[in-house]
Amino acid sequence: LLSSEPKTWDEVRSKAALSAHGVPVPRGRLLTLAKLEALCADDAAPLPAPFPLVLKAVGADLAHKTELGGVALGLSSRADLLAAGHRMAGLGGTYLIEEMVGGTVAELIVGVGRDPQFGLFMTLGAGGILVELLRQVEQVLLPASRAEIEAALMRLPLHSVLAGYRGRAGCDMPGLVDAIEAVAAFAMVHGEGLEELDVNPLLALPQGA
Repeated sequence: LLSSEPKTWDEVRSKAALSAHGVPVPRGRLLTLAKLEALCADDAAPLPAPFPLVLKAVGADLAHKTELGGVALGLSSRADLLAAGHRMAGLGGTYLIEEMVGGTVAELIVGVGRDPQFGLFMTLGAGGILVELLRQVEQVLLPASRAEIEAALMRLPLHSVLAGYRGRAGCDMPGLVDAIEAVAAFAMVHGEGLEELDVNPLLALPQGA
């Protein structure tokens, strides 16, 4: 959300802006219901990624789209895509088809806010559905060094999962920090115009983020 603009950015615009600053985002395509129907009717029409896919309703007023039925995961056919699109038709009729990222080690939230005295700060914590349940976060002032970001991650209870809990695979920590630094870079470029930013979830993966 930029202070110079009246509305929250939708997911597609937000991802495009973050991607331009080096934040990795899933492959995807924006389309209307009519274009979704045409895509699903033609088995030869190229998809943005192999199945399984994710379909999301898109709109600046759909910040909590999961609760509204605006997210369908694990779609394994064009028929599944079309059925999900029809179920979401009441949410505006604009959709994002994305690849479904697998092998997630953990989900994080990376937020940026503004303190009246200290300026921009970054919040790191458990993301996804756990963000409101655990409420365990660390904060760093921006600009932050890579070492400061790494130290904040190490202070999180989630760090044991990131490092590989009880023999499970850990995440690519350098790749995760790269992604967090890219979010911070976006925030610093927008500087005084940035009011609030939340990336939730940021997926910590065995390779990259």
